[in-house]
This record gives sequence, C-alpha cells and structure tokens, in this order.
Amino acid sequence: MPRTRDRLEMVRLSAAGWSTPTIASHLRLSEKRVRYWIKQFLTGGFDALPDQPHVGQQSRLTPALVTALPQEGAQSQRTWTAAQLADWLAAQHGLRLTPNHLARRLKKAGFSYKRTERGLVHKQAPAKVAERQADLETAEKGETPVGWTSATSMKRASP
Repeated sequence: MPRTRDRLEMVRLSAAGWSTPTIASHLRLSEKRVRYWIKQFLTGGFDALPDQPHVGQQSRLTPALVTALPQEGAQSQRTWTAAQLADWLAAQHGLRLTPNHLARRLKKAGFSYKRTERGLVHKQAPAKVAERQADLETAEKGETPVGWTSATSMKRASP
C-alpha cells in the first residue's frame, strides 16, 4: 500500500535524524500529518501504520439472499435481467436495491445471469421474413422484386 509505505518512510527518515518539517516537505505532506504518524509508530509500533479496516453499514443483501437468487433462476426457465432480479427481491423479500448495485454485488459474489436480447426476432412472422429475404435476394441480382411497387421501391441516397 502506498500510504503504508509513506508512513514507513516517515519513520525511517525520522530515525535517520530528519526533522519533521523536512520529512513533510520531502513527502509533500503536512507537518501535522507527519507528527501524527510518528506518534502512532512510537505508541503502537509497526502494527499501527497500515490502514485499519473501515467498518460500514452491514448490507441487507445477506449471503442467504445471494444464494437464493441462483436457486430461483434454476427453478424458473426464464432469462433474468438485473432489474427483474431487483424487482423479485423487492417482492419476495422486501429488499429494494437498484439494478446497478445488485448487478455489482452479484458479480462480486460470482453469480452470472443472462441479459435478454434487445432484438425483435421473436415478434417476426416467419412467412413475411422468408418473403422479404427472397425480395432482397432478387434485388441483389439487379432485378426488381415482384412484391415491390413504385411507392415502396428503394430510393438511392444522394451522395
């Protein structure tokens, strides 16, 4: 850690006889900060120099809920998005998380899910798709497709 290294450097330079203002100038820190870490070292030794863990608010997304999400996905034969998973958590467990936050937490836990496609393939009529494909193949040959009229013909874009 860079901050721990700087703190060790402060202690080393102090032991070498450097003054606090000189150390602060050398490390581009305030004299107050240099004095603080040298005092921390004198009272607590090397164990006082590294950053201590930051205690924050405990997440309401418990490990039990994180394991419930893949089980729910395995039981249902659907594809889930992060927004749908967030809605499911809110409905089933009363836990409301934003989809982005939930996605980050699930990625950190090693859970992967599929994002639904944004295409409209599932809404297309197969007969019309085949008809339009045949029209395109005819147009690629340089012929005018039978289904095209003057109103539906393609216009060339002006360069």
